Amino acid sequence: MKPGRAFEKLIAYLERHLAASDNVLVESPKRILDKTTGRLREHDMVLTVTSGHHKIIVAVECRDRSLPVGVLQIEGFAKKCSETLIDKGVIVSSRGFTSTAVLKSKALGISCLSLEEVETLPWMSKDFTFKQYNTSYKHFDFTVIPEEDFPHKPKVFDLFNEHGEVVSIDDLCNIIGNAIKENKEERNLPPEIGEKTENVSVIVPKLRIIDRESGIERCVKYVNTVVHKEATAVEVPFVMQEYKDPTLESAIAELIVANVDFGFSKGKLVINHKIETGGEIVFIPNPDKPKI
Repeated sequence: MKPGRAFEKLIAYLERHLAASDNVLVESPKRILDKTTGRLREHDMVLTVTSGHHKIIVAVECRDRSLPVGVLQIEGFAKKCSETLIDKGVIVSSRGFTSTAVLKSKALGISCLSLEEVETLPWMSKDFTFKQYNTSYKHFDFTVIPEEDFPHKPKVFDLFNEHGEVVSIDDLCNIIGNAIKENKEERNLPPEIGEKTENVSVIVPKLRIIDRESGIERCVKYVNTVVHKEATAVEVPFVMQEYKDPTLESAIAELIVANVDFGFSKGKLVINHKIETGGEIVFIPNPDKPKI
């Protein structure tokens, strides 16, 4: 995974949100032909703005580094934009720009934007947090209850779904776990914190059980389950940020961002808001790790 890719995804979201138009196509990343070498070169983000029969190509470079962007980075990006026939270049930095870099960017026609942490926002209290609940299922004990008793209790059996596919123990664990979660969500109940044992009966539609020895088949009435689980709660802090031109007073966008882990996916929970225009809440998944 390319360093800074999570930062690029956040900026791509902001640009799509701010464009909010069918006339603007945002692609991240995007490879464009180099006029000198004839090879493709990658830009972090490319915006194609269509107006009538005209098109304007805007390239965005996202720099999530420990230091402000300097003159060398501005010059390098300007050269890259020239070689790939970009109409307008924009650099976004998470650490701002040196004063000389700002001067150089103006001379070369490169726009500078920053996404930086701020102490306060007019619409959000400083200590706002997100409470995240995590439930891990340690162990399941199943008892399969058929609609009709077997002549003799099966010593070994198989479970099948409506398509005739074998339902494994892992499959059954996932079905039971999802049913428990959905039931909690419907009742709008947070999990009880700590280690718990819970008895639940779950109806699995069109589930069948077959005795391996006799071959006798029965429909499953329900699955009685003893669930051993542990629930934890974590206060996740939000970071306040402004997306802006560092030479201007007002921000283009104001947002608060929290790094969250939902178990099935990790990423950024973003509340993007301005008092004048309103806003939205979005979840931006972290980039996938490369397969080895």
